[in-house]
Amino acid sequence: MATVDLLVITTGVAVTSLALLFDYTNGFNDSGSIVAAMISSGAMSLRQALVMAACFEFVGAYFLGTAVAEMIGKGIVELATLTAAAIAAALVGAIAWNYMAWYLGLPASSSHALIGGLLGASLMASGTRTVYWWNVSAVYLVLIISPLIGFAISYVLTKAHLFLFQRVPPSQANRAFNRLQVFSSVALALSHGTNDAQKTMAIITMVLTLLYPLAPATVAPFYTPTGSDAFAIPRWVTVTCASVLSLGVATGGLRILRTLGTGFYRIRPLHGFTSLSSAAAVIYGASLLGFPVSTTQISSSSILGAGAAQRVNAVRWGTVAHMVAAWIVTIPASAIVAAACEPLLSRLIPVGP
Repeated sequence: MATVDLLVITTGVAVTSLALLFDYTNGFNDSGSIVAAMISSGAMSLRQALVMAACFEFVGAYFLGTAVAEMIGKGIVELATLTAAAIAAALVGAIAWNYMAWYLGLPASSSHALIGGLLGASLMASGTRTVYWWNVSAVYLVLIISPLIGFAISYVLTKAHLFLFQRVPPSQANRAFNRLQVFSSVALALSHGTNDAQKTMAIITMVLTLLYPLAPATVAPFYTPTGSDAFAIPRWVTVTCASVLSLGVATGGLRILRTLGTGFYRIRPLHGFTSLSSAAAVIYGASLLGFPVSTTQISSSSILGAGAAQRVNAVRWGTVAHMVAAWIVTIPASAIVAAACEPLLSRLIPVGP
């Protein structure tokens, strides 16, 4: 086997493994966001909720489109100027931030972490000219606005249901909302799978696109360009990323689950139903438009909107302040780590366009 072929195989395996590790940490961190309301309100047990969420994560990731993958793969940085080392550095920055957020029990954003990592690594490797700043600005604006929309929808939805059910006995209303939570949780798992698995699919496809010209015969069994402008994701990449994200969700990050489930206020069945429904609607809408968003941020803000609709003083706003601080720090922190790692990884992974 030629030296170039060996380098391409080694690089492909190494960077794909990093991408799948990011995919796992993404699911692991976000699982709390998906099931916290349902568990805290008593609609399901922890294990039932995680298994159910994992199953529908896979369905959403596999069947419900690839618009987000195209944005990540073609719309953030100029792919032709990237190297496999820069992509690896971006993943290291994102994984490091995901681990830090999990350790501290902070509901942080894997989407922010990945975009920050891509920006930091790309700027270090090729400078500012390689970044599509208009697209980055649009993505960042959506990342900021989407939690606010989740809060607003959940607030209005909760107010409406408080009015509609004001004469219904609490025990009867709780039973109804516990049943409804199952459907809204399925919708959230589907939308999360649709949005988040595509980020890793995009990263792996980017690596394969870079490696193919260097050793076409070696890479061809795993990826072959279509010749069109479409960002074509191989079927095995879709299945693998959907499976790994589902595994991450199934094994769940309990630290973040505790923050969302008990750190803000005492979540009732009504809050669970309205917050899950609101988050699912916002995330799926963003996925259809091709925007990567943060499930953690949208779920958290939707939970806050439901609680504030019932009683503003019931929300522990000090915990919210810590969470918002983590949101602000995520992109620069992951960008700095990625930029710091890029020169070292360029020496370890001497393969590029």
